[in-house]
Amino acid sequence: MPLDRPIPAFYCCYLLRSTVSRVSVYVGSTPNPVRRLRQHNGLAKGGAVRTARTKLRPWEMTCIVTGFPSHIAALQFEWAWQNPHITLHIASEERLQHATQKKRSGHPKRPRHSVSSLLSNLHLLLRSPSFSRWPLEIRFFSKTVYQAWVRWTKTVKDPIQDTIRIIKDFPEGGGKGSDDEDAEKGTSNAIIYRRMANLPIDYEAQKGHVEKAQDMVDFEREGSCKLCKQDLEHSSGLYIICPSIGCETVTHMTCLSKHFIEKQDQDELVPIVGKCPGCNSELRWVDLVRELSLRMRGQKEVQSLLKVKRVKKGKDNALSQTIVDSSDDAEDEEDDINEEMDTMQDFASQSVAAPLGDSWHMACDPEESDAESIASSSSYLKTSKINAGPKQKPIPTLHKTIEDSDWDDAEILD
Repeated sequence: MPLDRPIPAFYCCYLLRSTVSRVSVYVGSTPNPVRRLRQHNGLAKGGAVRTARTKLRPWEMTCIVTGFPSHIAALQFEWAWQNPHITLHIASEERLQHATQKKRSGHPKRPRHSVSSLLSNLHLLLRSPSFSRWPLEIRFFSKTVYQAWVRWTKTVKDPIQDTIRIIKDFPEGGGKGSDDEDAEKGTSNAIIYRRMANLPIDYEAQKGHVEKAQDMVDFEREGSCKLCKQDLEHSSGLYIICPSIGCETVTHMTCLSKHFIEKQDQDELVPIVGKCPGCNSELRWVDLVRELSLRMRGQKEVQSLLKVKRVKKGKDNALSQTIVDSSDDAEDEEDDINEEMDTMQDFASQSVAAPLGDSWHMACDPEESDAESIASSSSYLKTSKINAGPKQKPIPTLHKTIEDSDWDDAEILD
């Protein structure tokens, strides 16, 4: 797999609940939750077959888990959340639900899920060695679902890591059952759509850091490592650049990792947060590695992020229009689809692989890949001409249809 993908700007796993039948739930993943929720509710093309029943619509997105280091990581977490009875990320003695055998095939039968069971298994997954040190966040859009989460956390002895953020993104007003009242009035999803519209699903938040790093590298201002004092050879290593304004601290990736871990006094291989050895500002390790991955293998994303609009005059000199240069978009899209199709052929075997541990930080790991589940796709047929007869008709083009990465076998309760 070519190393041409950076850490994604955004990817989330989510929990849907039917506003009509409160016991009907669905777990999926997507890089764009607003678009995905519209698809589930029939407001846009696409969506999963399991959520297409009119009697269960509209669906509400009650909570999302974000902060995954790659698309594959999000898909692995999604599969484990859907299948807590057989995933290897949960020890058999710690499982809250157990598999039963199907009568005909003999394969494990997925237990029926509810909001409570999915929240309890989410808590268990976040405590597992595979995911506990990932820079994850849980964002709740539903007050009642958040209250169910709080009730569960009070019953367990082992808390999740304090580095995993819990965010309440719902109106604080209203009493018990306020979500139900909003759903009956048809306003619940309208509020959720507005709040999800503010989610940082692109690299805009990293723009300042990317611009600064690009300027330093272009003008060969890497200098020497702030920690080991060795000269940093231009464009020949994994160098971390501080994002703070006015600070030009550059270090080896390994040097800064050890520096962060020593200050935390933890016996871990990968840090979570730490302070810059130059300006002493607090930095998140995932933000530093994301910029490094953009610099090393995200040329397309960086060009798009730093793209400058230009004005092009037409035939009439009095008129002008702003044109965004996007000549490579079609080629980029086709390359992305081809790579994702190749990746998904091997994904089924990766879903139940051994625990991932701290492997999320490997910015240039050759085994890591980015993928979305493609529900239906067809390759482009290049338009050609038939050299028979005076009139030549082009062969029609078949368009590809792509869905976000939801598993069609996700459980729904009627």
